Amino acid sequence: MKKRMMACCLTLVLALAVFAGCGKEQQAVNLEGSCEEILTKVYENAKLDDETREAMEYYQTTPIDETTAEYLLGTADVKYAEAVVSAPMMNAVAYQCVILRVAEGEDVEAAKKLLVDNADPRKWVCVEAESVVVENVGDVILYIMADQTTADAVKTSFLALGE
Repeated sequence: MKKRMMACCLTLVLALAVFAGCGKEQQAVNLEGSCEEILTKVYENAKLDDETREAMEYYQTTPIDETTAEYLLGTADVKYAEAVVSAPMMNAVAYQCVILRVAEGEDVEAAKKLLVDNADPRKWVCVEAESVVVENVGDVILYIMADQTTADAVKTSFLALGE
């Protein structure tokens, strides 16, 4: 009888733990601020080497609109409310970092899939990005093409904003 009681209690505790864990995953954290403000926070907190950080001082951050979306996102099919891109102005560096807020009511996972499926890390012709990263925190997506070290540092900083 004691074994059955103990098994029932353990089952109940595990079930509660599973439900509590599922509840946390379902709560979406939406980041505050504009995409440009979010990008600034990401860059401030990213663990980048001095050379990369110095090079980024010459990167330009600009809004993405319907005339530049297809080139920058690889597709014009992602529906977003706001988006910015950070990229070198005149260097032959395979780098771009996009922060975009998915339009209200749009499926974030579907938008991420579109970005991944249409990414072209060789779009710069002379250079190629080592890594393509697409992550989200709530309704905000990070889409970066860069060398592996930089992409990992920016991704880690971005994901930390949701914690």
